This record gives sequence, structure tokens and C-alpha cells, in this order.
Amino acid sequence: MNNESDYKDIWVFTEIKDHVKVHDCALEILGKGREIADKLGQNLVAVMLALDAEQYISVIEEHGADKIIYMSHPELKHYHERIFTKIVHEFVEEYKPSIFLFPSTEVGNALAARIAYRCKTGLVSDVLNLELSDEYGENLLLTDKPAYGGNIHVKIICPNTRPQMCTITMGTFKKTLIQKATVEIIKKEFNHDVQSKIKIIGTPTRKDKPTSTLSDVKFVLGGGNGLVSKDNFNKLFQLARLTSGQVGGTRRPILDGWMPEHLQIGISGETISSDLYISFGISGAIQHVVGIKDSKTIVAINKDPNAPIFRVADYCIIADAKDILDGLLEYFTVD
Repeated sequence: MNNESDYKDIWVFTEIKDHVKVHDCALEILGKGREIADKLGQNLVAVMLALDAEQYISVIEEHGADKIIYMSHPELKHYHERIFTKIVHEFVEEYKPSIFLFPSTEVGNALAARIAYRCKTGLVSDVLNLELSDEYGENLLLTDKPAYGGNIHVKIICPNTRPQMCTITMGTFKKTLIQKATVEIIKKEFNHDVQSKIKIIGTPTRKDKPTSTLSDVKFVLGGGNGLVSKDNFNKLFQLARLTSGQVGGTRRPILDGWMPEHLQIGISGETISSDLYISFGISGAIQHVVGIKDSKTIVAINKDPNAPIFRVADYCIIADAKDILDGLLEYFTVD
């Protein structure tokens, strides 16, 4: 990269989710980006590629952006690694951002890695906190991320490369409504050859699945591998019906076929802020914990007294989750 003093402004890749809305994680990052931009006296810039991109501009404007650089074209409806990488890299080369933040999603992680490679710069993935530091240079981005399965947190800094880049985990920051007095809108024309060595034989479609309401539910029952079997996990759905709750869970029950994918809670799923969250047989890996940390009250049930989830729980029950679940079902079904 060129002289570091040539680079300025904080960029956020504002991913469009399911072709219908700006990804919540991108909106969360805009809030943190606004904070960093204010401290540095620089602009917050949202970068967007989409089909009919104009429809999303008003939402981005409400979340603190000083500028929006966007491109709208039918070929941008779905993420294509060659096209998106080429376009975004050209933006970086033209405008030279100092910091570039991405959602830690399938698209965000893939695109960030390719941009970092082309820019010959560093990239920190799945970040859980950001702050500015002058310890190793002026206005450097100090990132905090989990390591060794979430057992420790490490701080990483990339002092000699620009842009400074990272992907940020969903739920790390809060969405903040900030309407700037004026927002500069920069539309870039799509003039890219979509032909490549990769032949597109089909395009992805939005899954025919129920819309998850986990983010709005006040009472959530979470299930994990500790429930052992699908029969036991089905009891969680029974309890939810009896208590007007909603079932969620970790990745393992999805892989085992116990629970549909849209009910996953955590980095790769939903972030909840329920009044009450009760976990049954969940160990508490950081990938799940980041999705429940905003719940007002967390009750954890696990037979392992050293389960990591007990570190974030308000009430800890050391017991077999299956036994507690059976007892609750019996209590709520008594005539």
C-alpha cells in the first residue's frame, strides 16, 4: 500500500440481506463507525452493491453515514466473488479509506478476505470489540476477538498497513439512529464484464422458511447438544407451547436435524434480547453467547459445573437438562 497519510475515512460494507433489507449487522457497525469517525474527525462512508440499491439509501442515512458510495445493477443482486471483489477493490484504490469494516457474515467474510489480499493489508475476523490506540502508531485500530474456542480473548493490531480491516460479529454493537444534516450520495456506474471462467448455471433463491421472531420474543428456551436426542429436544417445543415461549438453540441441534436453521442463536444466527432466556444443555461457546448477552435474565442448566455458559448466566443450575425439562413439563401439564 502507499503512504499511510494518504488514507482517511471509516468505511462500512453495508450488506443487503435476502434482497430485502440492509443487514442488521451492517447497521450495528455503522453506529460504531460513527463513533470512531467522530474521534478521528473523519467521514463515515457506507459502501453498498445491490439490485435497486436506491431503496436502501434512506435506511443507511438514518444510521450516521456522511457519504454513501453505491452501485445498482441486476448483476449485483447476488454475491459474486469476482464481480464484488473487483468493484470494491476499485473503490478502495480510488478513495483510500483508512479503516474498512465488514459484517462477519458469509458474504462479508468472503469479500473482506479477498479485498485484504488485493490490498496486501491485514484482516482480523470475528471481532467483538474495537477501539483506537496510539501505542504502536497514530490512530491505530485495536481489535478484540475470541481465540482457542472462545476460551481467551486476544487483542490484535495491524500497525503498518492500510486500510485497517476487520469483520465484526453480529450483536457486538447496538444500532444507533443518527441522522446527519447532509449526506453525500455517490452513485458509481456498473460497467463490468460479467463473463468469467466461472459459468453461472443457477442463482440462489431465498429459502422457503418461516421468518424467525427470536429477536422480538420475550421468553426464549434454548436447547443444545446436552439434550442428547431429538425426542428430548421435541420436549422443548412442547414446553414452549405451554409457556408461550419460543425455542432457539445452537448449531449442533441443526446439524443433527432436531431444529430448523432459522432458530439458531449466535454468531451465525439470531441475536436475542429477551426478558428471560433459559438454556438446556448448552455448554456456552462464545459463538452462542454473543447472541444471548443482551437478554435481561439468563438461566443456565448444565450438568458440567465448569460449563462456560455459567460465566454469563444470572442463575446457574448444575443438573441434567433432560431431568429439569421433564420436571417442567410435568409441572405445566398438571390439571
